[in-house]
Amino acid sequence: MTPPVLPRFEGGRRALGISAALGVAGLGATAIGAFLDVRQALAGYLFGFTYWLGLSLGALLLLASFHASKARWPVVLRRALEVTAALAPLFLLLFVPLALGMRHLFPWVAPSANLGAHTLEVLDHRRLYNNVPFFLVRAALYFLTWGLVGALLHRWSVRQDATGDVRWTLWQRRLGGGSLPALGLTFSFMTLDWMMALEATWQSTVYAAYVFSGAFVGGLALMIVAGAATRDTRHFGSLLSPGHYHRMGTLLFAFICFWAYIAYSQLMLIWVASLPEEVSWYRVRLEDGWGVMSLVLLLGHFVIPFALLLSRELKARPRALAAVSLWMLGMHAVDVAWLLFPSLFPEAVVIPWTAFTAWVGMGGVSVAAAIWRSRGAYPVPVADPYLVHSLQVRPP
Repeated sequence: MTPPVLPRFEGGRRALGISAALGVAGLGATAIGAFLDVRQALAGYLFGFTYWLGLSLGALLLLASFHASKARWPVVLRRALEVTAALAPLFLLLFVPLALGMRHLFPWVAPSANLGAHTLEVLDHRRLYNNVPFFLVRAALYFLTWGLVGALLHRWSVRQDATGDVRWTLWQRRLGGGSLPALGLTFSFMTLDWMMALEATWQSTVYAAYVFSGAFVGGLALMIVAGAATRDTRHFGSLLSPGHYHRMGTLLFAFICFWAYIAYSQLMLIWVASLPEEVSWYRVRLEDGWGVMSLVLLLGHFVIPFALLLSRELKARPRALAAVSLWMLGMHAVDVAWLLFPSLFPEAVVIPWTAFTAWVGMGGVSVAAAIWRSRGAYPVPVADPYLVHSLQVRPP
């Protein structure tokens, strides 16, 4: 079987324009919100930033894992993963408002006396790690790592399209496997710096694994939705078979279970230990309005998709699996909100309206950047030696 040589992608102008317009409008509205209440605006901005960065990093980790495992079946998916994973320069730019406004989010930046003597003592003990210069240096290192790995994997894949040289496949596999420790460490410290640090004294040894599992589910769900949305076009979705969807659905099912396992493990260990500084994090999230959101997560992020994805037939049907994936993208937004907002607003259930505008704004510019980066390149790695194998995948 000879792989079809799809034409280079030159379309998407209308989608690019709409996405860019939504992005500008959403970010502009969020900027206006900063004049009304800077802390709530930054809280909403952090939500949008964390959500879309998580999807990009989920795609990067998925791409690196495929290369490390030398998997052949996902070759047809790889270009979409590469484009999504190579958005680190955009998020570096979007990080600037968070860096400028960090004192409104992180209690260690400008501790106030009303935090209490014990909390101030803990913050003072951590000052060698939690200080502004080191914080910015770490952030630069994160973006450098993500940007370098994502850019190289994408560049080498595109070069192979032009030259057909097999060595680019070898280089991608070496970088994919070799970069996983660095990607794991930077992702873990990112969650510590930008999410866990919203509360002065709270800590968890599996927090990064929890955030990672949610981002991985989100990145995989995004690929399923993108594939189903391009089924009737001359893009990568037109080459996906029921076998591809079945394998992606199986991976989605597995990581939904992994997310639930990590969530349960964290809750059980913290509750059994019964340390006041750690239990308080869950106490806020299990009472009153935040408790309702916890129940929504339990049912929507685990019970419902678990029951649906048990069906072998559903996983092989693109539209049905895409519907479940859209649901999971929505549940991922609930998950990110559940992680962030109770830490910022523990006294009452507060979800700033800027969370919606920032989510739309960052989503718009992210989609626009991905479309722009896709233009002029092939929708799939047409010269990859294992593309033929990928196109022959059938349901088990």
